[in-house]
Amino acid sequence: MQELMVKNRDVELYTKVHGNTDKPILLFLHGYPDCSKTWDKQVEALKDDYCVVCFDMRGAGGSTWSAKRGAYRIDNLLSDIEAVINAVAGPDGKVHLIGHDWGSVIGWSYITEQYYARRILSYTSLSGAHLGLAFRWARSALLSGDIKKMRDFSGQFALSWYVYMFNIPVLPELMFKTFGLSVWKKVLQENGVKGNDPYLDINQEELNSFTLNPLGLYRQNPWNPPEAPQVNGIKTPVQLIVATEDNFVSDKLFSDYGRYVPSLIRHDLQAKHWAHHSHADDFNRLVSQFVQSVDQAKNKRAA
Repeated sequence: MQELMVKNRDVELYTKVHGNTDKPILLFLHGYPDCSKTWDKQVEALKDDYCVVCFDMRGAGGSTWSAKRGAYRIDNLLSDIEAVINAVAGPDGKVHLIGHDWGSVIGWSYITEQYYARRILSYTSLSGAHLGLAFRWARSALLSGDIKKMRDFSGQFALSWYVYMFNIPVLPELMFKTFGLSVWKKVLQENGVKGNDPYLDINQEELNSFTLNPLGLYRQNPWNPPEAPQVNGIKTPVQLIVATEDNFVSDKLFSDYGRYVPSLIRHDLQAKHWAHHSHADDFNRLVSQFVQSVDQAKNKRAA
């Protein structure tokens, strides 16, 4: 394993590179409240066949944080991803992108922006929606007058209770510092992470490192989402993995993604939010099969 500190503007991103960059590069984006260690099961399973890259998002884990206003706006996070790709794959290199939770949310924006999408060979999304599409879906449901659509919206609104709580000043920070470690472990164990998973073996200081500063994700993005893609606007091949028992992200959010992604494959897993932990073998197989199929198609076109 190679460890890097990738500099991007006023932050340094702690990055781990497993394997030879001559192989297809898989870049994993973690969510909240997580750090790059959440991908350890994927690293172990895939590092022999691929170059597996994980990094701590700005302000999380071993990465530094920015005090600038709007530091957690999605456009800044997209720039971070580009910096990591440049450091690992070179200025013209391309990678296969995989995201979970906020990592998935950010990944959707990455492949929507033409400037960034050119660096991505494929995208695998788990438990995270494009924020712009989520707001479009919510608005459409509310204005439709359709009881079923409005019920679907109400269900997601209820699942998103933590978003509103994280926007209360001071309270979330106080909660995490006071009894966050026990709450964090309980939430993860109830949503797909087994009690004996080494990922849970952290201390309060480590928890603070990836829960406090990244609260900016919830305070700077949901109420001012990025622009939604146009119909058929996402050209990157996408694999959408939906955890059908997710207690935070409703599968109804993804009902019309085929309108925006011409090359979309969907797989449903009977799993909860941290499906890449609880169903690691299934998840790893889907990632590998999808990457291989995309690379084979690319090589065939080039022949």
